[in-house]
Amino acid sequence: MKLTQKKAVCVVTILVVIACFFAVYLRLFTGKELWYEMFAAVLGVIITAVITMILLKGQSDDDVERERAAKIFEEKLRIYQDYLHSLCDIIKEHSLSDEGKIRLEFQTSYVAMHCDPQYIATVSNSVKELIEYCCPDEDDENLNRKDKSGSPDPLLDNLFCIVEAFRKDLYGDNFKFDDKHKRNTLENFSDAYRNAKSNDGSSEKELQRIKVDLNVLSNSLNNVNSETVSENIPEEKDSEQQSKPIHTEDTSIWDNSLLKWKEEGWLVEGMSDQNDWFCMTNTNGNPGVIGVGFMQGHYYMQATYKDDYDFSKPLKWEKGGRRSYGRWLKYLAEPYYNIAEGKFVETFKSDKELQQYIVDNVDELKNIITRHHRTATWKNEVGSYDNWKIFIWYWDMLACEFSLEKEGIPYMDIIESEKKGEVLIQLANRKEDNNLLNNTLKRIGCQDKNIEPSGYVILEVVHSTDASAVSKSVKYWIERINC
Repeated sequence: MKLTQKKAVCVVTILVVIACFFAVYLRLFTGKELWYEMFAAVLGVIITAVITMILLKGQSDDDVERERAAKIFEEKLRIYQDYLHSLCDIIKEHSLSDEGKIRLEFQTSYVAMHCDPQYIATVSNSVKELIEYCCPDEDDENLNRKDKSGSPDPLLDNLFCIVEAFRKDLYGDNFKFDDKHKRNTLENFSDAYRNAKSNDGSSEKELQRIKVDLNVLSNSLNNVNSETVSENIPEEKDSEQQSKPIHTEDTSIWDNSLLKWKEEGWLVEGMSDQNDWFCMTNTNGNPGVIGVGFMQGHYYMQATYKDDYDFSKPLKWEKGGRRSYGRWLKYLAEPYYNIAEGKFVETFKSDKELQQYIVDNVDELKNIITRHHRTATWKNEVGSYDNWKIFIWYWDMLACEFSLEKEGIPYMDIIESEKKGEVLIQLANRKEDNNLLNNTLKRIGCQDKNIEPSGYVILEVVHSTDASAVSKSVKYWIERINC
């Protein structure tokens, strides 16, 4: 049985008394010497205990500090790597959206939690140079990236500066990139990029940011830097094609499409001997624009919807090409990729397959713009709410996400049902947790509604696609979920 503290003291006292009795009885010590010896023994025990306690405490503090330092080091590595990943996303997109700005600012604050202020200044200066170089002002008519450093590879040069600051913070001030090795590395990458073939077949040294305003396409095409155009030298295949008989002009496919598009409210400008391009706009309030233009030695097809990246992002995901905010473009596919500058209209009039290719693409883009415009009118009518993220997903769906972690981040998807003319307002949560979804339903007084196998709950079926009717219902449910 375990002894209590009181019993333990009693036992120790009894043992001490018995030991003292036998020490005196057996004449090991006299009565006077016994007290001196006992005092010396007690003092030795106390000194030993104090020294042991100090050593143990020091060792424990060292262990705690080492563990703390290791965790901080791991956290620093994670934060610094996430920071570089965010910069990578911005550079790949060649644009800095509001969402990207907020994410970058928050991650900079995470870096500032651990990093010395002098390194933060170095990082912020390099980030500024990166953004100016990779995300130039879209209003600038000069489409080339800015490069003020004179470095062989400004992108990698600035990344090295950021990494050097991070490494100094991690490993001490003694770390520094050797200038000679750094310069050699930059020159090696620059030479490799200059001699490499890009994915789109362009021989340009770098991928340029493309900015074409289709609303003033006729003016902007005249201002394109002619230095980027290289003369195409005919090869054997070209000579073989030139030996074939020239087709007579037949634009029946295009003419019929123009009539159909005009009835639908779309007008086409250009496509003449003086204007080797076309621009297609809507007369019924839809701001979407479709067109064909010439850039960097090749003709491309482009579509835009204001500055709405919800429009251009899925286009790039689905069709490839490039995008910038609400603009998407892609060079014409083979065999139309290498049409010489100024020869598009001439080739177009005599090539029915090219006409059909253009008409098919225009019809597809027109359909996407029309669908997106319908959803965008819903979004504009709904407006914005605190703690809600409202965006368009793949042109047809309006998504409304509520920042409520304890209920799994509830969200509503608003989309037209298979039965045309009806719009479904569906509720689910990002964690796909039915228990949390039931909690949301109980809180908003909809506990009687069933969760579908898909994980959605149909809150309401709106028997109209009109923006006022749809937005009225959406705002109603947002306010209920907000409560």
